[in-house]
Formats: sequence, C-alpha cells, structure tokens
Amino acid sequence: MEALVHGIILAFGLIIPLGVQNIFIFNQGATHKKVMSAFPAVISAGICDTILISLAVAGVSIIIFKF
Repeated sequence: MEALVHGIILAFGLIIPLGVQNIFIFNQGATHKKVMSAFPAVISAGICDTILISLAVAGVSIIIFKF
C-alpha cells in the first residue's frame, strides 16, 4: 500500500507542472504571429521535459533497487 501511495504522489508531482508548462507554451503560440517567434520557448520546454523525465525515471529505479 505504501508503494501505491508513493507512486500516486510521484505521478501528480510529474503531471501538475507539465500542465502549467503547456499553458505557457499555448500562450506563447497564441501571442506570437510567427511560429519561429514561439520556437525558442517550445524547444526549451522540450529539453527541460526530457531532462526532468530522465531524472525521474533514474530516481525511481534507484528506489526500487534499494528494496
């Protein structure tokens, strides 16, 4: 049961910030007339997502190996 609760907390911790980030990216796309103007924000968000997801997966595997 403890692992289930930790998994749910981890899932919300990963999903909630991505929702805010998506709203930011949508606003960037809506306010700029050219796609290339919003492109740096999209690339930055993609790189940050990749890094954070990789760290999350690595962290979870370390915790699982401890048990």
